[in-house]
Amino acid sequence: MDLLLRRAIPVSVDRSQPLAAGKHYAAVTFDDGFASVAEQALPELIKRGIPATIFVTSDLLGQTPEWNGYPDRFMSLDELRALPADLVTLGSHTQTHPFLPRLNEREARDEISLSRAKLAQMFGREFTLFAFPYGAFNNSLIHICRESGYQRIFTTLPYVAELGFEEFVSGRVSAEPTDWQVEFYLKLYGAYRWLPTVSGAKKRLKSMFISSAVDQRLRPQSP
Repeated sequence: MDLLLRRAIPVSVDRSQPLAAGKHYAAVTFDDGFASVAEQALPELIKRGIPATIFVTSDLLGQTPEWNGYPDRFMSLDELRALPADLVTLGSHTQTHPFLPRLNEREARDEISLSRAKLAQMFGREFTLFAFPYGAFNNSLIHICRESGYQRIFTTLPYVAELGFEEFVSGRVSAEPTDWQVEFYLKLYGAYRWLPTVSGAKKRLKSMFISSAVDQRLRPQSP
């Protein structure tokens, strides 16, 4: 976070005012709302005055997920309510953290819209931010999010977020404890935004080669 402060201006992702030209900004977010975020990350952020957003699952608060490699538990409602509201913004992460593209439309709509309604009731205020579990989404899910009343939603695609008033879908890039300093700098400056384009091109090339191979196998052979 000291590196972030030296290279960027930290902002909250619910910002609606336009960002000043010629300056570099960065926003910090956490998915799931694990207790370790409050115990380990937030004290360092608070000490430096860096705002953060935590996306939480409405129906799993206080529970321990049955996920391999995740022994931590989700923060409880009381723990979330105790977070400093001037620096920590909360958003929705569905009700139960499913892989949304595998659900039918009714199930996906419930996960997206009911989580917003439940969190609003718990905290007595509107929830306008949403992040897709596992970063998995499609155009239909984006449409459901818009219909559900969210003002901004977040993927895990490494696109540079503008955080402008008109931006509905915002990209993010993960920062890992194992990142080298130069790797973190590259992520901070948006150097990874080319990955989706390269990934798409790779899929298209793979599809072309597979199609060509299939055509060759189906082509009549000379005796």
